Amino acid sequence: MIARVPVAADRGAVHDALVQCRAFNEVEIGVGLEMFDAGVAGDYELAGLEEGGLLRAYACFGKASLTERSWYLYWICVHPAAQGRGFGRALQRHVERVVAQAGGERLVLETSGRDDYARSRRFYEQAGFTLHGRIRDFYKPGDDCLIYCKELSACP
Repeated sequence: MIARVPVAADRGAVHDALVQCRAFNEVEIGVGLEMFDAGVAGDYELAGLEEGGLLRAYACFGKASLTERSWYLYWICVHPAAQGRGFGRALQRHVERVVAQAGGERLVLETSGRDDYARSRRFYEQAGFTLHGRIRDFYKPGDDCLIYCKELSACP
């Protein structure tokens, strides 16, 4: 696996990963693509992992406005063909290194409290993110927003 910054030509691979991983609904896929496009335009940071010439995992992240050292992790998506082989964890660690090198001290993320997001929440919890808050019915009735944070001072 090769770490690199995704480019506009990777949009098709990103779309395929968002659809094939079956973790996101149609609206979420649209937002993921909008944020990818904004990342290519320089509004967010992008990181990716390639295998065999194909982008297999990508992340979108960026500095939190009006903060000195806090960053948001907006998306991590791994194509099913690369799942279970360490791509997600390698990408998460890569993002943490990039943020730390830029002076970031923490990563914050928001995710759904729906049952079908349990796997994502386990991924973040196993990576050292801790739950800091819950906003009930945030996305829609029965779909809470869970706010996680990871302090990067302990990261290698």
